[in-house]
Amino acid sequence: DYALWSNGGVVLSSLTSPHRYDSWVNRFMGKMGSVQAVLEDDLQEGACWRLPNRLGQIAIAFQDVVRVTHVMVDHIPAELTNAIEIAPRRLLLWGMVDGEDNLAKYHSLRSGATGPLRDLLTARMAPALSRGMPFVPLVSFDYNIHAANHTQLFPILDSVVAAGMDFGVVVLEILDNWDGELTCLYRVGIYGE
Repeated sequence: DYALWSNGGVVLSSLTSPHRYDSWVNRFMGKMGSVQAVLEDDLQEGACWRLPNRLGQIAIAFQDVVRVTHVMVDHIPAELTNAIEIAPRRLLLWGMVDGEDNLAKYHSLRSGATGPLRDLLTARMAPALSRGMPFVPLVSFDYNIHAANHTQLFPILDSVVAAGMDFGVVVLEILDNWDGELTCLYRVGIYGE
């Protein structure tokens, strides 16, 4: 898991939504409500990144470049919480395109895009906070809070994997939740080679 803090994953605040702590208690406890919680393997209730509304984004930089193959989202099991409505629902993972080789692959991928990739590229060019950098959508997916398994793995689009692009930074955009006023993101994992 390249996003895990202990494996060198770090949050890039310049591409991450502003957030707030819910109370002085959360500030005192450190991780509770902090964006850093997303990169740690802790599923205690409340040990999540609390966004003040339904949407936002987190940028994660890796220690090394990665050919991303899967993204994992984890949430506290539904049976252990009364607040399932704050779980993320619709998400979109982006890869930041960097380097001449990747830029060439990116332009080729964009010009020949078909199916789901074409649909994603038609709808959006980049995440909400992009700082003018080029991005490619890696996968759009729904996290199902009602599924039997609270740890859910989603494959990257075949066309992106086949392009052979590698990434040093990804952005996970939360587009909606399960009808809550705020969103709690517990854990994100990025897998690849």
